Amino acid sequence: MTVPTDSRLGPGTLTVGGSDYGAQISNVRLTPSNDSSDGTPTLGDPTPAPILETTWELSGTAIQDFDDASGFVEYARASNNTVVAFEWVPNSTGTVSYTGTCQIQAMEIGGDVATQITTDFTFPVVGDLVRGTNPVTFTTRSTAK
Repeated sequence: MTVPTDSRLGPGTLTVGGSDYGAQISNVRLTPSNDSSDGTPTLGDPTPAPILETTWELSGTAIQDFDDASGFVEYARASNNTVVAFEWVPNSTGTVSYTGTCQIQAMEIGGDVATQITTDFTFPVVGDLVRGTNPVTFTTRSTAK
């Protein structure tokens, strides 16, 4: 029996709207939502398969950076309700990337005093999600925003 691949996140990138915010992201997910309804029976096919529609969300948790005018929290606030391109490269050891477009939604700002604050984000994916090839090789930790 072959041992399954143990895929792990990081180091990687999350580019949203042309900027890499990977240095702030503590987790990221592409989550499907499946909605099915009964197919319409016809004379030719009296028992059709259900009609399935799958939509995706790009979600995760980010370290807050509200003091940075070009940071992720401010980007989400200022870009609320806009549709932008994204690319997620989960790690440097694999060769996979995921790309698509997503609708930016503002996220929570603030939290507990005297602690590192994180906030969750959820951006609906608009259209198709594409699994591609990651040609990037990481040599150092990304700090770009």
